[in-house]
Amino acid sequence: MSVPKYVVAIIFLVVLLFFGCTTTSVPQAEANALSYLDVSSYPSNVYVGLSGPYSTQERMVSEAILSAARSIHIKQALALDSRLVTSYRSDKGLQSFAKDEAAFFDDTAMAETINQLGILEVHFDPDAGAVVVVKNSQEDAKARVYESEYNKEGKPTWLAIYPKVEGYRFGVGSAKRHYFLNNSLEAADFAAAQNLLDLKTEHAYSIENVTTENELMERSLYQAQRGLLKGFTIIARYYEKETDTYWSLAASLE
Repeated sequence: MSVPKYVVAIIFLVVLLFFGCTTTSVPQAEANALSYLDVSSYPSNVYVGLSGPYSTQERMVSEAILSAARSIHIKQALALDSRLVTSYRSDKGLQSFAKDEAAFFDDTAMAETINQLGILEVHFDPDAGAVVVVKNSQEDAKARVYESEYNKEGKPTWLAIYPKVEGYRFGVGSAKRHYFLNNSLEAADFAAAQNLLDLKTEHAYSIENVTTENELMERSLYQAQRGLLKGFTIIARYYEKETDTYWSLAASLE
């Protein structure tokens, strides 16, 4: 989806303002880009955006601002569409597998959203690009839905047990490392959204065809799911070094 020119213009003005009056930081040896993505200590109207590496800091900041604004629109409503086709034969096992997943959100007011953001922090990382923390001035500051708890090994407990908070539903997604950090996190976030869709499907359709000939069984299956998630938010993230896997914990309204 291309970004309208007026949105780009607003982002450019915000970036100019930012570089004129805000202090930036570059991660120290003990810090990393993933730690800057943790906004659990901030109220619920604070969002974080990640750019990926670009040739200039201005471009990285503008992309990170757009990423943060996108998460605000996704929180309002996120529509998911998932389709799966499989073919199985008893003497050969799984013969074919096809999966198509898509997510949609309303970005028509993106320019207005960007215009109401206040930049709190920005950090630069040579591999991840820019991480920008922003506050949405049009949203009330509330406490976070959930804060991670950790076991003796230092891993978040939500990797094994879904959190329970009245009025909310939680989903967990994972993704192996991609070349860029932002792509790894987007894949894990999408998997968490898909997990929520599996838990709350508003439309599900499935048809199966099984045939038997000469003692050989052939089975084909088509499945489709659709759902609308309200209040979709990434609550926490975790990187598991042993398996080189990124994990995302997401929440949505019940």
